[in-house]
Amino acid sequence: MLLDNEEGLRAFGSELEAFLASAASAHSFPSHTSGSAEPYAQFLEGLRVEKVELLAPELQIGEDRWLALKASVPELVQLRERIGVLQNGDHTHLYASPISLVVEADDTWPS
Repeated sequence: MLLDNEEGLRAFGSELEAFLASAASAHSFPSHTSGSAEPYAQFLEGLRVEKVELLAPELQIGEDRWLALKASVPELVQLRERIGVLQNGDHTHLYASPISLVVEADDTWPS
């Protein structure tokens, strides 16, 4: 799960948009992990995104505790667009294999 308040998700969306417009094929988005992970067991280190030509996105949790997302540019553009309209309490999904990504706006986060 990618969880942040609306402002944090807007900043992430802007950074994702800049990556998508660039010639770079991969980018890392480190997590901001200050405070407690409660009610979750732990924080992950961040999200690594790779632009690839796939029929369906792939998402895995690496041994280094990073989420690794491989997706086509059109899929990533759609994700960026969905993140851009999230308001407090909203969420969206990126259906991937073997796991999916949930992005949620929560203005109480971090609490």
